[in-house]
Amino acid sequence: MDCAEIYTDADGHSAFRTIRVFETVAVPFNGISVTLSPPQPCESVLVHEFDEGYFLDRHNPPSRQYVVVLEGELEIAVQDGDIARRFAEGSVFVAGDLKGSGHSTRALRSGRALVINLQG
Repeated sequence: MDCAEIYTDADGHSAFRTIRVFETVAVPFNGISVTLSPPQPCESVLVHEFDEGYFLDRHNPPSRQYVVVLEGELEIAVQDGDIARRFAEGSVFVAGDLKGSGHSTRALRSGRALVINLQG
């Protein structure tokens, strides 16, 4: 599965790129074939609820995170807000810019996101 990642570039700025996560293989399960990825360890899982208009100025995540937008819509901006992407319901992105200039988060529509803090 491909998804957007926020990462820190060589100049110390947060930027977007597309990465491949969750390589999957077909596995027999109860007589049928299902496609699964290998498990990945995580530190914690939390639900972030946000109201429309919520804004968190530039910040870095505490650890590498998968963010799964369950409902609502988020806008993530990097490089002083010059570059932004929207993530609607069903979107998955990786917040991996642990150092550097950081990114901002704005809620365009109220909703929830599942935030999975990864180990290592």
